[in-house]
Amino acid sequence: MENKKKYRHEFKYMLNKGWYEILRQRAKAVMKPDIHGNNGVYRITSLYLDDVFDSAYNDKLMGFDVRKKYRIRFYSLSPEFIRLEIKEKKGEMVSKRSVKMTYDDYKSILKGEKSFLAEERFSGTVGEELYASDKSVRISPAAVVDYVREAYICPAGNVRITFDSRLKTMTGMDALNGRPNFYSVFENGEIILEVKYDSFMPSYIRDLLAGLPLNAESVSKYVLCRDFRKRLAK
Repeated sequence: MENKKKYRHEFKYMLNKGWYEILRQRAKAVMKPDIHGNNGVYRITSLYLDDVFDSAYNDKLMGFDVRKKYRIRFYSLSPEFIRLEIKEKKGEMVSKRSVKMTYDDYKSILKGEKSFLAEERFSGTVGEELYASDKSVRISPAAVVDYVREAYICPAGNVRITFDSRLKTMTGMDALNGRPNFYSVFENGEIILEVKYDSFMPSYIRDLLAGLPLNAESVSKYVLCRDFRKRLAK
């Protein structure tokens, strides 16, 4: 069974390398690295899905407060742990739910086959929601998003600070084909800072962001990669 819907605060910022180094040192001083990956650093690859109207893409561009998107996520380009996720957003609040998929499930999605989502193992999960949506608006692979994440956590407030770098995409849709050909999306090594927390953030964590010219931005890795793919196609 999937995790239940729970909304959290989420803010995003664009960083240059200098700001990243300052914030990274501050975070390391008062927070712990995520237990996943190598000292909190790991690679994330997601296959984003969209409908025939490109709703996930266009809703973001239009700045709608309420929106959602489906993606299939795995780590270190390995088929060992694959999850189907839905990310829903209401203003600054976000919710993420997921359910485990097999490699065969993933390959079926790439082929446009989704009948397996009607199986009992997906009952009451994101899989069932995707299957219902697909029947009305035909959902299919739209872009691969790949990056390296460096994550730090604070139990108080369930705060999570992440630095996402080396954002890449590819012209194809199957990053697990053994021969993925990735393209860097950013020219100057920009880094995306994400700050997430539940109901509150401790003051000493807020102080990490003080003194730097940071403004919360509406940054979407999916939109960035979709736009880059369009430029590649020209």
